[in-house]
Amino acid sequence: MGRTRLPLSEQKGDLTKERRARLEAEQDLVRTPKKYILKAPMWLSKRARKEYRRLIESMTDMDMLGDLDANNLAAYCNAWDKYLLAEEEIKEKGLLIEAPKNSKAPSQVNPAVYVQSKSAKEMREFGRQCGLSIDSRLKFAAAKLPEIEAGIEEEFGDI
Repeated sequence: MGRTRLPLSEQKGDLTKERRARLEAEQDLVRTPKKYILKAPMWLSKRARKEYRRLIESMTDMDMLGDLDANNLAAYCNAWDKYLLAEEEIKEKGLLIEAPKNSKAPSQVNPAVYVQSKSAKEMREFGRQCGLSIDSRLKFAAAKLPEIEAGIEEEFGDI
């Protein structure tokens, strides 16, 4: 099995102009339209849809997400909503569920703790895939900076 392909922004080493141009062209070919991603899926809860819309609005300028990313973003928002539901239950019932007084069984961990932990793991994974982590945003910025610098140099020359 071959190595995982890295975006141009994450390529290490010196690239020839020809190789860089080819990688940029490849990346342009896999960009997807943004027709469906702008609308939150109806299967999300009301709170998850609100988060979806907030994220789309925040990420519009980054020009990273396309229609093929919609499911990952929706899954992130769904996991976020489940995390909050679990947090509400933990606040209400506590981390431990007490056994009945007449029972010799020990107290048990609230199942919401497991749901919250699993949701947090899903949020990290889907968030990383959608560019929601600081690391992924910094990688995006590193990729965009040469374009901005080239535009400034083209406009004002080498000052």
